Amino acid sequence: MKTFLTHITFFFTLLLTVACGKDRTYEYEEKTQHNHWMQQMMLEQYLWADSLTDFEPSWKDFFAEPDKFLATLTAKSQQGDKWSYVEIDTLADDSHPCGYFNHQNSYGMDFILMTDPTGQTTRQVLRVVTVYPGGPAERAGLRRNDYICSCNGYKLSSSNVKRLQSGAARQLEVRHVGVDEQEGSFYWADTTEVTLEASEYVEDVAFPVANVVEADGVTVGYVMCTRLVEYPIEQGSKRGSSPVYREAMDEAMQKMKSARVEELVLDLRLCNFGTLEMAQRLASYVVNPDVRSGLFATTFWNEKCSTNNVELPYDVSLDNLGLSRLYILTSDRTQGAAEWLIHALRHSMGEENVITIGTATKGQNVMTEEVGDEYFVRLFPVVAYVGDGSGDYDYGSIEPNYEVDEFSYLYLGDYGTLDEMLFFTAVQDMLGLISQNDSEETE
Repeated sequence: MKTFLTHITFFFTLLLTVACGKDRTYEYEEKTQHNHWMQQMMLEQYLWADSLTDFEPSWKDFFAEPDKFLATLTAKSQQGDKWSYVEIDTLADDSHPCGYFNHQNSYGMDFILMTDPTGQTTRQVLRVVTVYPGGPAERAGLRRNDYICSCNGYKLSSSNVKRLQSGAARQLEVRHVGVDEQEGSFYWADTTEVTLEASEYVEDVAFPVANVVEADGVTVGYVMCTRLVEYPIEQGSKRGSSPVYREAMDEAMQKMKSARVEELVLDLRLCNFGTLEMAQRLASYVVNPDVRSGLFATTFWNEKCSTNNVELPYDVSLDNLGLSRLYILTSDRTQGAAEWLIHALRHSMGEENVITIGTATKGQNVMTEEVGDEYFVRLFPVVAYVGDGSGDYDYGSIEPNYEVDEFSYLYLGDYGTLDEMLFFTAVQDMLGLISQNDSEETE
């Protein structure tokens, strides 16, 4: 391969010299060196590297932007690779946004665009579905289930929805829906003017909610996890100085242990990023203690990197919760490490004891990893399959046991309360209040 690249470089050197009257080799090398480096890394560490062995991009491909060049390579894998990605140091880009929310430059909220829920008009409004801690949206007093009806006096539509993703300070018209029970109709109950500060970097707190409720004499724990990582990804740096998210996980689980929860609901509907080690740690807290002597997960790298393969056991040193079953809340944003966790737990505890509620997950049974940082480009290709303790990695999107579209309901309760529909559904099943017929209809 190196010999071939040498010949290619020589060819273009000759071509440029003849065409332009002087040697422009340095220009070609400078403008394409990052993509040549990426190609070499992919040939060495990409999970499906063998599919690239006989493929040589055209000279035009090498002049493409890094993400476009990577797409050229991954298209040859024939594995439907939509997970590999690159980051460029000179761009403030978010590789793991959650809906309309991104970390790098955001108001710190996520929302959905919908038609006026009162039915009075055909106007479009934004429904706030998540407000992230510490961001401009939270400081402005916005909450889950608020409806934003205008921004700086402009009506909202699909063409200008970006106004609420980032930018300068905004003036918002916020409303709430009321119900006329006699008429069976909806109306706007109130209108509030809200000032939103300029967008900024908003860190996605990994464990924002850990709550315990009593439901008909049953002590139920609720833990939300938005990303399975040890460190905050601070603006301008890769890692903080302390594993604060690992510590937050430990604190949340200790809270559940101290409360002697009998049932646990793990909310992964916003979890779209994480590491295998943090998934292992969380699983070790919640898995049935009878099976903790087995394996949590296994990895399968390509032949060249097979020495990286691991068989990861459960961590028996952690103060396990001693649960016989587990409820997990999912959505189409549940991805990667969260899916590895669900798949592994279903193998270890039995599928009937790991009950999922929400909507189908994204379907990522592979791991990406940074394999190099050169020429202001960081490359994160797919490097391995992630299997359960038996080695099974042949899985994709995880379908829920109970399919519940939270956005089809008029009210979105706060996370971790019985007013929230997914959590409420889990508690209903715990108490035996969902019939078998209901289960069959939703599967």
